[in-house]
Amino acid sequence: MNRVLTTVVGTFVESWQELRVHRGRVVLSLIGVTIAVASLAVVVGFGSLAERVTEAFSEQYGGRAATYSLTGTADGSDAASGSGSGSASGSASASGSASASGSADALDRELRAAAARYDVRFASEATYTSRRVQFPDGVTEVQGQTVDPPYAEMHRLRMASGEWFTESDRDRLAPAIVVNGAFLDQLGGADVVTHPTVRLPGTPGVTAVVVGEYASSEYDTEPMFYQLANSVATRSAVPVADDGSQRSFEVWVPETGGKALAKRIASDAERAVGNGATVDASRMDAAGSVDGDPLGAMRYVIAGVAVLVLVLGGLGLLNVSLVSVRQRIREIGIRRGVGASAGRIFVAVLLENVLGTLVAGGIGVMIGAAVLGNETVRGLITSGVEVGGAPFPLEAALVGVGSAVAVGALAGFLPAILAVRVKVIDAIRY
Repeated sequence: MNRVLTTVVGTFVESWQELRVHRGRVVLSLIGVTIAVASLAVVVGFGSLAERVTEAFSEQYGGRAATYSLTGTADGSDAASGSGSGSASGSASASGSASASGSADALDRELRAAAARYDVRFASEATYTSRRVQFPDGVTEVQGQTVDPPYAEMHRLRMASGEWFTESDRDRLAPAIVVNGAFLDQLGGADVVTHPTVRLPGTPGVTAVVVGEYASSEYDTEPMFYQLANSVATRSAVPVADDGSQRSFEVWVPETGGKALAKRIASDAERAVGNGATVDASRMDAAGSVDGDPLGAMRYVIAGVAVLVLVLGGLGLLNVSLVSVRQRIREIGIRRGVGASAGRIFVAVLLENVLGTLVAGGIGVMIGAAVLGNETVRGLITSGVEVGGAPFPLEAALVGVGSAVAVGALAGFLPAILAVRVKVIDAIRY
């Protein structure tokens, strides 16, 4: 055991000493590997961030995977239509036309009842609306949504400051709203911590309290808000007859069996509403609109670029290593003459490349992390979307270092074979 340990440690020390002796050659040969690994780390990191941005956009606007739209009609006129999202894996929704508010209210009640009946944990109204808001520079028509507290979890909505709605907010005399940064900017840069108020003119008008700011893209420059369903804010607002708005309801159901559950909810609501109502279910989320993995094409492109970068770096290292071994034939022949085994020579030459590329890989990963960690670069990739996670993805670091070691091993294998074939007589000839 001690002999094996001594041999292993001795081989590592010997390889490291060779790297130090030939550091000029090593530095020149590993520049290409460092650049290749840095490029690979940036490519993998870019792909990871782009994937998270795509997922964030998809979930923010379409809900989580397996979103089903329930479209309902009654008495020959539109009663409800919409889209929704569900538990950790799927969703369904419905919306009611303003011109058939009675049918829409009935469908809303039945969908909520069906959600409770089938033990759906997350259900929320999700109606797009608009309200007149009194800003310091005048009254402006602002787009918003009427939602329930579970909506934030269903759409992975992140808070920049303040808090999201709770059930107790429904009973506020001054209704609560959650807004984006552009809304606060138009209020004069108000701080959510101070719970600023804003006048919502209407019939009758109300004064709402801003309780939170949700995270939004830096390109989201128009003020927007969320208001709580079945609250003072929604009950007091009198809709405009010709605004074309529709009521929507969303439930988040498991992805496994989600299609059957969505159709069951639609069927139950259809029977309960009656009066010739029909409710259809169709999948609406990004994963359901394309065959296979919606991000598969992006992954293949990223993998192709990464392999190309890696191959170029490995070829450069292999070329330098072969030239180096040919220049060291005298040295290797002498070592064979004083008793060095073929295995010891093979491992030593191989480790020289592996240790060198490991150092180069570490430097390359640090360069890649510095590039992706730059706020300007990250902002261009994420388009200002808050995606969470580490600034530099862990998988990019692991792939960078792992690929560097793999390149070192592959590029060192052929030179190591060449070194093993060196004979003592070759030392005399050189």
